[in-house]
Amino acid sequence: MAAGKYDITIEQGATFNLQISYKDSNDSVIDMTASGRSVRMSIKEVAGGTLIASTEGSSPTLTKTLAASGNNIIIGMTATNTTALNFETAVYDLESVNNSTVDRILEGKVRLSKEVTT
Repeated sequence: MAAGKYDITIEQGATFNLQISYKDSNDSVIDMTASGRSVRMSIKEVAGGTLIASTEGSSPTLTKTLAASGNNIIIGMTATNTTALNFETAVYDLESVNNSTVDRILEGKVRLSKEVTT
């Protein structure tokens, strides 16, 4: 199945939360807490370009929370981390990892809404 297209906006200086209800082909929410399941997300300047934020690596700036039901995937970023962002537009993708199987769930553009009040 092809990845869904969804553009997101991150507000600089504010806490960011992307809440997703990831479902199977029968429209049932997938238990993301099951053994072998995880997700990963990266934001880059362009596909293949410089990494801006990720759930992976030694100092991830994006957090991931996985659940068995409801909004079973939540990607977040603290207000401190969004304050440090400095770009206009970027791209991202979000992938589901089930043991050795990887599926792209979402992809799209990221717009940074610059903070005025500091």
